[in-house]
Order: sequence, then C-alpha cells, then structure tokens
Amino acid sequence: MPELPEVEYARQRLTRWTTGSALTGWDLVDPGAFRPKLSAHPTPDPLAVARLQALVGRPSTATARHGKRVGWSFGGPGLLLHLGMTGAWVEGARPRHARLGLRFGDRTLWLNDPRRMGGVSYDDDPSAHVGTGLGPDALLDGSLSQVVPSRSPIKVALMDQRRLAGLGNIHAAEALWRAGISPRLRACDLDEGQRAALTQAIRAQLTEALKALDLETDLRYVSDGGDNPFAVYGRQGQPCPRCGAPISRELLGGRGTWWCPSCQP
Repeated sequence: MPELPEVEYARQRLTRWTTGSALTGWDLVDPGAFRPKLSAHPTPDPLAVARLQALVGRPSTATARHGKRVGWSFGGPGLLLHLGMTGAWVEGARPRHARLGLRFGDRTLWLNDPRRMGGVSYDDDPSAHVGTGLGPDALLDGSLSQVVPSRSPIKVALMDQRRLAGLGNIHAAEALWRAGISPRLRACDLDEGQRAALTQAIRAQLTEALKALDLETDLRYVSDGGDNPFAVYGRQGQPCPRCGAPISRELLGGRGTWWCPSCQP
C-alpha cells in the first residue's frame, strides 16, 4: 500500500518521464478519478473535461510531494495527486485497472488503481498547495510537535495525516518497532527520550525504504502479493528479528498492528 516512500517513488518517476514535455492528450477512463477535491471517494468533477483540456499544450514543469500527496505543475496550474490504497502511475500500454491516462507525445502515463481510492484534482498552484491541511512531512520535517499532544495510542496518532503527513499502517508499525515503543502507549505519555528515539526511527525507516525502491521497476505492493521486507508488519507469530519473541497482532484504531511485546513494552 502506498505510503510516503512509494509516493516519493511515484513523484520521481513522473518527473523523470515528463519534465519539459507538453501534455498532448488525455483519456479519462473513470470519471470518478478526477475529483473536485482530493478524497478517497470517486466523486466526478463536473469540470474535469474542461480542466484537463486547459492543461493540454502546457509543459510539465515541476513536481512536489508532501506526505502522501503530490503536486504536479504545468507552468503554474496543474494537478494534486493521491494514490489511495492501491494506486500507482505506470507507463506504456493501458493497464487493467486504468482510471486516467495522460499523453506526452508517444508516451502515455496511467493511473492504475484496482480499488478506485486514488485520484487527482485540479489546482491553480499545486506546488504551493500540496501540503494544505496536512501536518509536517514525516521525512522532510519529521516534527512530532502535533503528534505528542494526542491522547490516542501512538500508532493511531502517527497515522493521522493532520498531525504528521506520510506514515501509514506499515511504516508507523516499523518505526515504533525500531524505537522500541509499544503501539498502545498514548502519544501524550511519551517521555523525552522516547520522542527522540521515535523521531530518529521514523527518518531511518523512511530513508531505508526509499533507498530500496528501484525507479526502473514497477512496484508491487505487499498487499498485492509483493515481497515483504519488513521486520514486524504482516509477521504475526514469527520471531522478532531483534529478540526472537513471537510477533503479535491486534487492532488499533480499526487497523491491524504488528509489534513485539518483548522489546516494545
């Protein structure tokens, strides 16, 4: 499932594929993929055709990322992108779950998304607005200042994009394991040492995940049967890589959470 590293991977690929090239056409396969504003709901924008056509002939000039959101500028106006749970941008022939195609001469880029939660919206200045309504970027800023006042379990608070942008279920669980912090601990109960350890763990987790991604290869998410390179995520009952105790799983905030009860007391 796409979190900050996968979204940054998508941003870098879009930049590599399109910078300096003009948009020459589009194919809105699923009208719900072009939305009045970014959300997980496939609500069609009634102005989608006019807005897409207004971008035709304009060059791709810049991309910016904040958390799990990308801003894509075409000489000023452009698009805000979100991948949802299963979205990915791919190049070439139309994929099975294509929602939107953007043509740059002979090259076509597709938003492929089986679950339809990913989408795009028009914005008059996407580079400036990409972080609107979100907390600090988990990689570029990493501040926990908006997380630690929360009375929610720390795992839940880390996934609140309004408090810290970029972490999802996988990397929140992995960062807490790195820091040796129980996902059940209330965010407001973290002491100074735990805050410092968690800040460092988040940055290390995201940095290593980014380094492992190959821009030349299309991603296959763990949820879609891809390899699981993670220490605790999806490994219930398996030995903890650090202490050997069995990994546990429970629901927190309605989401599965994997952790080691021995070294995350």
